[in-house]
Amino acid sequence: MADRPAAPAGAARHRGVPMQSTDVELERLRVRREARRAELAAHSGVNQREGRALCLSGGGYRAALFHLGGLLRLHEAGLLAGLSLVSSVSGGSIVSAWLACRYLDTRRDREESFAAWSDRIDFRAEVVEPFRAVAARDIRTLPVLATLPFNWLKPSWRIGLLERGYIRAFGERPLDELPEFPSFVFCATDLSFGVNWEFSRRRVGDYLAGYLRDGARRVQLSCAVAASSCFPPVFGPVRFEAAPGDYQRGDYRGDDGDALRARIELSDGGVYDNLATEPSLRRYREVLVSDAGGPFVFQSKRWWLSRLMRYTQVMGNQAEALRKRLFFGQAESGSFSGVYWSLAGYRDEGADGYSPALVRDVLGRLRTDLDRFLDVEFEVLVNHGYFAAHDALWRQNGWLSEAAPAAWPYPERADESQVRRWLRRSHARVLHRRWWGAS
Repeated sequence: MADRPAAPAGAARHRGVPMQSTDVELERLRVRREARRAELAAHSGVNQREGRALCLSGGGYRAALFHLGGLLRLHEAGLLAGLSLVSSVSGGSIVSAWLACRYLDTRRDREESFAAWSDRIDFRAEVVEPFRAVAARDIRTLPVLATLPFNWLKPSWRIGLLERGYIRAFGERPLDELPEFPSFVFCATDLSFGVNWEFSRRRVGDYLAGYLRDGARRVQLSCAVAASSCFPPVFGPVRFEAAPGDYQRGDYRGDDGDALRARIELSDGGVYDNLATEPSLRRYREVLVSDAGGPFVFQSKRWWLSRLMRYTQVMGNQAEALRKRLFFGQAESGSFSGVYWSLAGYRDEGADGYSPALVRDVLGRLRTDLDRFLDVEFEVLVNHGYFAAHDALWRQNGWLSEAAPAAWPYPERADESQVRRWLRRSHARVLHRRWWGAS
């Protein structure tokens, strides 16, 4: 399967064009853009915000299953039906695409809205349980093994196999078949321009490169999810090639603009914004964030390669901390009503769900990968996401006023001593029993 949409007839590919320094131009564009936003905010005011946004972070299948539990609790609370936006990166994009597809595939007819569908269905039976088969598919190992040893430097091979795995889950469905409401936005990282790239029914592209004409018809959902979740270094960037003239409304006007637009490279959305908040913070009255990131582990690295990797971990942790600071700062200032829950969050002893000790020692160490997740891993992560969302919503007055009491989605996985035993090896990225189908 191709790792990019087909370029239109006559599309030119610019190869070997030197990438010029564009720092001054980009800074000028950013300053102008922020000034315009400030001007609009001054004239419109906070009261112009409307709608509810849900942001789903990255983190492989671990994130997808954690978010799935949160979605279940949102459904019980009647909050899922009121979503205006679902923004996602990486593992969050997998479950977001699944939610969109389940709506499209199980609605009564084309006239049934997402809200009406959400109010009608048994969410656990029609959305949660069928996803078990998706998480049981290893879509990481085959792409890696198939390109060893000679084709490792050809990332398009691995991306193609990754996209094929998503076609099995979501079908060959173009973005223009996604629901109009809520808007589903799948975020990737534009490595060429260094900004957030969006795939949605409304547009495909970013503000610097521009937006692809008729992009939603030309790009498949499987391609969008592959670009959003191609985490480095296992999966190389998606090469998104189109004629420069196919982009419109791009702010970048440098001499090398056509060369850059001719071969956009997209990486995992978590490289730029692992919380997937970029599309939501300036527009919506209510912003809910589900963060499946693990805790930052304190450690000392002595080997030079480990130390090099540690540099990137520290930079990534700082970038995510700044994102959280932006979210909480705007929420506390009254820009929007915000609710945040996280996989690694520490809650009071005695609160519903798993204890802080189990979260710290076991759940926070679960691998962030796209290999096969066992039934017990599926059920424990859904449990944890469910109660993490419940606890965060419960702390906000009024959010759970009409919700049914919280109850374990999988009560047979509530015993923490058993969970420790079941998941004692779940942090390992290579484990033969997952390949053999053990549960």
